[in-house]
Amino acid sequence: MARHIPGPLYFDQHGPSGLPMLFLHSTPDDHRLWMYQTARFSTWFRTLAVDFAGYGRSGAAQQGVSIADQAEAAWEVVDQITSGPVIIHGNSMGSYVAMHMASQQASRVPCLILSGTGYLPNREPMRSWAQRYTEQGIGLRHRQLLDHFSPTAKTSPFVEYYARMVCELNNPSTLASIVAMNQALASAPEPDSFYEKIAVPTLIISGDANPDHHACAEALRQRIRDSELRTIEGGGHSVMQEAPWLYDQFTIEFLAKHGQWPGELPQ
Repeated sequence: MARHIPGPLYFDQHGPSGLPMLFLHSTPDDHRLWMYQTARFSTWFRTLAVDFAGYGRSGAAQQGVSIADQAEAAWEVVDQITSGPVIIHGNSMGSYVAMHMASQQASRVPCLILSGTGYLPNREPMRSWAQRYTEQGIGLRHRQLLDHFSPTAKTSPFVEYYARMVCELNNPSTLASIVAMNQALASAPEPDSFYEKIAVPTLIISGDANPDHHACAEALRQRIRDSELRTIEGGGHSVMQEAPWLYDQFTIEFLAKHGQWPGELPQ
């Protein structure tokens, strides 16, 4: 078992066969962040959406949990399905876990698709979130979920519905787990050498509604050798929900470019 994670992670699977495709959520979301992609890509792949320790239906994370620990636990999920390769998607915190997975077992990752992320040597925002959750409690989760969408999208009934749905799985350990993961993100920024050693073809998808964060995505592209950046205009942090048609299309084009798309491209 992975360190600081006392049990197996919950995961939701779609599609009975095909190359596995793993989806890793941001904080404070859970696996349902990827509801559109797990449904659509299950036509061609075996899609697996994971709840990280402390989120959704997975057990609580223990104090001292790290991003590398969550990556090891995610590999344990994959190992239940296959000993072979897996395409990995990650958003925000999930992107960091995805990069650690690629670092841990590069030969098994033909492609990475990252979103809601960037080169962030200053982790003060994560430290601030940990402090805010400690002071304000679990009610902050709903507000942060809304803030992951662009100013236009966050006022829609659908986004409110999604945020309420995620929060309905809150349990007594959720708050401590969210705090622990923000502390993990803040405590050990990856050195430049970590990104430079990623040898996996990587697609970075970024919404430009937050110009500062979008600039960090470009900085990440410059540090991962075989990477490219695609932009979703007006998109926020959760671009796979705001514009699933564009997120999916960028992914399909990228996988086809690298020989990982099975058969004919969808029209």
